[in-house]
Amino acid sequence: MKLEIINSLNNLKLLNDNPFTLQKIAYWLYEYNDLHKEVKNYSKNLCEECRQWKANGLPYDCLQEADYCTKRYSYFTNFYEEVEYGIKMQELDTVCKVALEEYKTYNNDSQLKEWLIKYFDIGYNKLAIFYYDHLDYSVDNDEVVHPHFGNSPIGEFGVCIDRKYYENLIEFDDVFKMLLYERNIYPEKLKEIEEEMQKVAVPMIPIPKID
Repeated sequence: MKLEIINSLNNLKLLNDNPFTLQKIAYWLYEYNDLHKEVKNYSKNLCEECRQWKANGLPYDCLQEADYCTKRYSYFTNFYEEVEYGIKMQELDTVCKVALEEYKTYNNDSQLKEWLIKYFDIGYNKLAIFYYDHLDYSVDNDEVVHPHFGNSPIGEFGVCIDRKYYENLIEFDDVFKMLLYERNIYPEKLKEIEEEMQKVAVPMIPIPKID
């Protein structure tokens, strides 16, 4: 199984166009879908040591990659699913294109608020994670940033998929955030979000004054 995993990663590396095309990533995922399932099933039954760690509330991914541990190949499934996430997110690009076409026909706050309500799940629940985890990593404003979906476990390359497949999605994200946060078109929802964030915020522990 280890050899199959290494071969799969090497084959992915050979497909790299700096950045990857969507088609080549989709092909790789399809080609190694059975391997992903095999590794996933293999890791379901925990070894004795992992069971003890789990019972004690400790992480039980086998960081040492011990030969006896069924979790030792989880690095592959984690990586595969990161790359797969990139394909799943791209599927939203068509929806975002339709949403942007609608947005460009609206000219008053009431219509824009309805637009925010209609696409709130995509804009707030899905794209926020996409932006901060996979797109917001450039310190150069002039750099063309391609969405990044994980680094190979063999440590030789990362998976960036060409930005052109996500253009509508990225533009939608910019419009959504502008309307929600800058123009405050949907104030009651923004207030609700702020209240929810306050509930989960970890209170600051006061630091004792030292005389």
